[in-house]
Amino acid sequence: METEFKLFDPKISTMDELPDKPGNYFIVLRVNCQLPSIGITPIYHKWNYENVKYDIIYTGISNQSLRVRDYKQHFTGNNAGRSTLRKSLGSMMGFFKIPRDKNNPTNGKTKFSMQDEEILSAWMKDNLLLFYKPCNSKDEIERNEKEFIHDYNPPLNLQGNENGENREFREKIKMLRR
Repeated sequence: METEFKLFDPKISTMDELPDKPGNYFIVLRVNCQLPSIGITPIYHKWNYENVKYDIIYTGISNQSLRVRDYKQHFTGNNAGRSTLRKSLGSMMGFFKIPRDKNNPTNGKTKFSMQDEEILSAWMKDNLLLFYKPCNSKDEIERNEKEFIHDYNPPLNLQGNENGENREFREKIKMLRR
């Protein structure tokens, strides 16, 4: 299955290399990189690409555009309110959430400060890689995501992840995000 996915390296690839199509994706740690420490070490499942094994940390879907979802919402700043991945990573790094909407600060929508968002974006580009696969069917995309969460148990997938492995880690992430 790994051969169906293509690599996107946010340090050297450009946004236009990602398809403007729906699909599935995995976020993995670069070799010799680690998630920010929260006092609990997660158990990783591996993603094998060209005989290199990467630690899977997250899987997700884009129902409209991998380019928009993966690059603009995950890898660029000021988007913790739109990216659960960014919200989890920033919370692990000790960043504090602030209201995203100045006109309605109590609506629950949050982000990190511009400085923290920039630090987070740089950390993500230095430590993470993306593997993606365009898909045509919304049913296929959603079915794939459920299978990937079940089979790979990515530690940063909080929703829909009922696997007992990494449960304590996920609970700590939820607490940090509050």
